[in-house]
Amino acid sequence: MARRSLPARAWALLPLGLTLALYLPAAWGADFISDDRPLIPGHLHPGDILGEWTTPTHEHAAGRVGGYLWRPLTSTVYQVWGELFGRTPLPFRLLNVGVHVLDLGLLIAVARRLGASWRAAALVATAWAVHPLLPDAVCWVSDTYDLMATGFLLAAAWLALGEGRTGLRAAGGALLFLAALLSKESALAWAAALPGALLVLRGWRPALVHAAWLAPTAWLHARWHAAVVGRFRTSALDIVARGGFFEVWSDYARWPLHLPVRAGFTHLVSPETAHWSVLGLAVATVGLAALARRATRPLAAAVGVWLVMLAPGALAAIAFGQQASRYLYLPLTLAVPFLAALRPRLRPWMGPALVAAWSLAWLPVTARRIAAWRDEAALFADELRHEPGNSFAMKAVGRMMVERGMAEAGLEMWRQALADPPPSSFVLDVQQERLDLAQAALRAGRPDIAAEALDAFAAEEARAGRAVDPSVTRLRERVAAALRGRR
Repeated sequence: MARRSLPARAWALLPLGLTLALYLPAAWGADFISDDRPLIPGHLHPGDILGEWTTPTHEHAAGRVGGYLWRPLTSTVYQVWGELFGRTPLPFRLLNVGVHVLDLGLLIAVARRLGASWRAAALVATAWAVHPLLPDAVCWVSDTYDLMATGFLLAAAWLALGEGRTGLRAAGGALLFLAALLSKESALAWAAALPGALLVLRGWRPALVHAAWLAPTAWLHARWHAAVVGRFRTSALDIVARGGFFEVWSDYARWPLHLPVRAGFTHLVSPETAHWSVLGLAVATVGLAALARRATRPLAAAVGVWLVMLAPGALAAIAFGQQASRYLYLPLTLAVPFLAALRPRLRPWMGPALVAAWSLAWLPVTARRIAAWRDEAALFADELRHEPGNSFAMKAVGRMMVERGMAEAGLEMWRQALADPPPSSFVLDVQQERLDLAQAALRAGRPDIAAEALDAFAAEEARAGRAVDPSVTRLRERVAAALRGRR
């Protein structure tokens, strides 16, 4: 009796199963981190789904006025998920893993539409799935935004690359594009990236048809967004005009050519911390092989999508002073399927062997980064191991040490963090931290540190021309009394 071989599509189980094995165990026992708390367990209006569509996201969740973020589709998913399964970390960690697995499945589907075999698509997906750039997006509950937007855009690419009526597929792709924008506004770059890729791969007609649908969809979202959020003080064009934008964007563009070991959750823009990676060498090797065979179209489409979709990440780096690996999830996941369409001349065993070697090289690093996202203590300790002077991480660790009874060491670390803060108050609200430090120091019997923090607070308020709140004045009086008592 002839032995039945596995169907070719069984190759897809390799990246999906490996991803589940990597990320599922870490979901148990994990905690919420940073923005997770106001968005989910501490939400001011739990269950109010309509409010997510009529109010800016962080204003609705935490009363934070003045932000531009409005991501109602993702926020609606948070609300529904919380009502169904409870507002505890595990369901939301599992949600992220599930969306990520779906994204990898869509990545394989897009690669198949581009002509890749099941094996080639699955091997490329596996190579991406094990890379340590992914955990920051998958493990942080607050980054469901990127995961969902990526899924909608991959589905739009799958539609655009299909056969049949171009107009109908373009209309469906525009709806998916709108869903991506409502998940995360940086999906806007897709309005340029997809027509560009179609122009390279399919010609000018489908590129124009899709552009004709995507442009008004982007305009509709922009008007809707402005109606909810209002005008911001700094527009995207103002940020692009800054001298540092192109420098930061070009540094992002180099990221697939190195592993930003220190570019984690809180890392500030420091290009000198770059490290070369196997990913960069593999991209270069595949590119050379494609050029040698003149198979440049898929490569050009991949690089074009990646470069265009990176622009919003560079905007975020300039605006907030952060350079986090999570910004790479969307652009690279959208670019990877095009690489699967390349057909380098390899012996049958070489593809699996190369991916196996790649996976063995990256899995330990990826597993360590996933473990670092267990809770804030592990995450910020990991940050400080890589970047000892990171003020955001120092502040977080200092706070936790004070809360756990290690007041002296914690206050000192907190104090050092505020001596050299990051440039953006979005990353670290220095004035609020000074008040919090003063109160913690007073409770811990260190009025000298409290007085120092309040003096710095008052000096900054005077420089900005703001009046000091009476509650701060009363705190200064209590600190002064404590200092007199020590004498």
